[in-house]
Amino acid sequence: MASGNEIGTQKESVTLLLPGLNGGGLELGQLPSFLKSNGFDTVIPDIKGYLYGSPADHYESWFSQIHNALDLLKAEYKTINLAGISMGATLALAVATQRTDISSIALYSPVLRYDGWSVPRYRFLLDIAYSLGIRNWEYSEREPFGIKNPDLRRRVREKFKSQELSEVGAPLITARHLHEAKGLMSYTTKNLDAITSRLLLIQSVEDDTCSVWSAEKILANVKSDLRRVIWLGNSYHIVTIDNEREIVLNETLRFFARAAGGNIGLDHYYSDMKPKSVRARTL
Repeated sequence: MASGNEIGTQKESVTLLLPGLNGGGLELGQLPSFLKSNGFDTVIPDIKGYLYGSPADHYESWFSQIHNALDLLKAEYKTINLAGISMGATLALAVATQRTDISSIALYSPVLRYDGWSVPRYRFLLDIAYSLGIRNWEYSEREPFGIKNPDLRRRVREKFKSQELSEVGAPLITARHLHEAKGLMSYTTKNLDAITSRLLLIQSVEDDTCSVWSAEKILANVKSDLRRVIWLGNSYHIVTIDNEREIVLNETLRFFARAAGGNIGLDHYYSDMKPKSVRARTL
């Protein structure tokens, strides 16, 4: 993560973006390019053992890699934000419990427990199997894949037939990945009161992977002076790419822009910044 700055100078702001568990960044949709085109640098760190393409590792290793990335960015930027989708949002929260230099956090569909309406009833049996030493299995993603938009869901279905990485991550998640995610969720839930960063939380009320319980738990327990929540009604879990992605992108930009300018009040929150256009989806 090399810097092109002159010695002694710093850029204003950067946002570290965290994809979903066993994902590759496609779940973030246009978020990286959208923020970049509107003046906010972004970085997606290579988290081995968490992202697609490497064997699962302990969730504390995920922390360590993100801390290393943040420490490098501190030398280059004055302000550091975190943003994450799904388990990436949970990971952002967990890292923020261990630092005091995170300015703002944007959470999209954070998961503290898998309790959405499409999660199979036998899900708890997988945890029991793992604890009994039965660990050579993979969980297969199932429809609706966290997506309400029918055209995008069809595209994901076709990719999964070929075992391709898609906009919702990999078609299969290993037992070890899920086990470490369970540990991450437990750690985060127990340490929510250590979070003081400004917080934006965007959550669908129709989320198929996790109910609104996770969002409500976070909002009730963090110590952030500013907690802003946006409830969506026409998306499922992967809100960054679903039907209301334009709202998600613009609310994120507005929140970061307000925080960067030191104006985090609600006066003229919407009137001072018109929504920015989002590229049309190519299907």
